[in-house]
Order: sequence, then C-alpha cells, then structure tokens
Amino acid sequence: MPAIPLPFYTLTVLLLLLLKILFSRHAEYRNVAIFLSGCVILVLLSALRWTFDAIILRQLQSLAAIALPPLAWYCFTSFTGQRGGPKHAAYWLAPVLALIVNLAAPEMTDAALMLLFMGYGSTLIKISRQGVDTFIFSRINDANAATSMTFFAGCFLCFSGAVDLAIAVDFRFFEGAQAPILVALSQTLLLPFIGIAIVFNGKIAPPAEVLSAQQDAAPGHNDEELTAAYHHIEKTLLEGKLFLDHDITLSLIGKASGIAPRQLSRAVNQICGCNVSQWVNGFRVRHAQALLRNTSIPVTQIMLDSGFSTKSHFNKEFARFSGSTPTDYRRLADENLVPD
Repeated sequence: MPAIPLPFYTLTVLLLLLLKILFSRHAEYRNVAIFLSGCVILVLLSALRWTFDAIILRQLQSLAAIALPPLAWYCFTSFTGQRGGPKHAAYWLAPVLALIVNLAAPEMTDAALMLLFMGYGSTLIKISRQGVDTFIFSRINDANAATSMTFFAGCFLCFSGAVDLAIAVDFRFFEGAQAPILVALSQTLLLPFIGIAIVFNGKIAPPAEVLSAQQDAAPGHNDEELTAAYHHIEKTLLEGKLFLDHDITLSLIGKASGIAPRQLSRAVNQICGCNVSQWVNGFRVRHAQALLRNTSIPVTQIMLDSGFSTKSHFNKEFARFSGSTPTDYRRLADENLVPD
C-alpha cells in the first residue's frame, strides 16, 4: 500500500475548514477564507513537491511561503484597524524584500523566510499583548478569543520560523537527514491550528466609520474630562440599549458616542478598572438578572436577549458578576434571597 505524504493529511483538514467558511456564506468571513486559501495553496505545493520534487514546485512553494505571514497579519489586524497608513508600510515591504532575495539569491531564501515568519509572528504577539480593547472591530463577545487566537497565531508563525532555521541548519551540516521529519512536524502542527484559531475567532464585524487618526491619538486627558467622557459613553450605551446587540464592537460604541475608541477604552479602564468587554458584559448580566427575577422566560432565551451568543460565555460572565449560575440566581430570587 503506497504511503500518503503527511502534507496531504494537513491539506484535507484545511480544505474542510475552508469549505466550512464558504458554505457559511457570511461576508464577514472573507478575510478568513483568503487566509485559509493561502494555507491550502502552500500545503498543496508542499505535498506536490514531496511527491515530484520538481524545480518549478520548489519555486512556487517558496513564493507561497513568502505570502503566508502577511496574509496572517492581514487577517488578524482586520480586528484592530492597524492595517493602513505609512506606519505599517513596512509590513508590506518585508515580503517584497523576501521575494527579491528569493529571486536574486535563492540560497538565502530559508534565512529570509525565517526572518519573515519571526517578524510577523512577533508582531502578532505584540498586538495580542495590548489587550482586548485593541480589537476594536471584533465583537465584544469575541474580544477575548480574538486576543488569545492572535497570540497563538503569532506563536505558530514564530515556531514555523524556527523550523525553517532548523531545516537550513540540517541541510548545511547534516545533508538534510532530518529535513523530512522537520517538514512533517511543521505541516502537521502549524497550519491546521492557525486555521482553526481563525475559524473560531468569531466573525469580524463590518467596520464602522473610523474616527480621524488625530482624534484617536489625542493626548492624555485629566480625570474630570475622563469622568465626563465616561458618563457620556454610559448614557449612550444605556439609552440605545447597545449592550444588547450581539454584534456590538468597541468601534461601534465609539461611533455612537462620538468618542475615539482609544479614548473610550481609557475612560472605561480608569473609571471602572476593567476593559470594555467586561464593562459591557456587566450591563448584560444586570439585564439578565432583571429578567430572571421578574419573568419566567427560559434561561437560554434570556441569554440571547441579554446580548450573549454562547451558553458557556454567558455562564462564565454571570458567575463572575453574580457569584452563581443563572439557574441558581433565579431559584434564590424566587425564595426572596437576592436583592432587586
């Protein structure tokens, strides 16, 4: 029985993930589908090269590998609004330089790929370390997942860069004796997990009209200004019941209140001592508590009516604010053991 190269197993996983996205027919998944398509192309070329080892396949595989890190960066920075402007031009210049190296000095391609993967990977890790409020276009319900998945994607890109370095060293000193094992490890672990991370990262909300860069980069405000800004934001959130919207994002709250996302985040952080996601979920939990006390609506419907999308997230946030599960809270309310 002929052996099936490991990249074909990876390719099957990625194709299933891509089909899941395509059949969902959500326009919000466009960037996810683009990235997964890039993964599919890279693994397909790797599998074909594993089988035939033609020079053209080697070159095409190098080109696909050069394109993958900027695709990952593009996908995750869709949630942060950090893709545009001269400040980030270097992120598009890096793959161009790697391509020039590949064409002019093919023997240096492995080193260029290592730097490319490490550079983009460390950038994603840095973005994730800025906190959930950085992901202004991610739904509030998905902000924590967006942060975690960006971190893990960055780690996997760095891991891939390390694997490229190990392969280069193996060919330089050991004639590539361990290269098949290293390639199999990289293909088996790296791409499927990045794909899964992005698929379950949550839908990207349609970008709201972004406030000007000058406004967003406004200097620090004093306590009185932050307090006034906070009360205005809170009033906007409550009067419009924006916290009940499943697709609400920090960017949309900023647009509704007329306050830049960075200033909005700063106001909530300093006044309430929490991030915007936790702050919004606090209003949702209080809304759920009122429904549990005063109605007989099923808990699942209350979860949805309060702006939560999943039962696990609802139970976690409810327990964090209330110290009990929704069911226990309703039971205690019926026994008049919880305050109105």
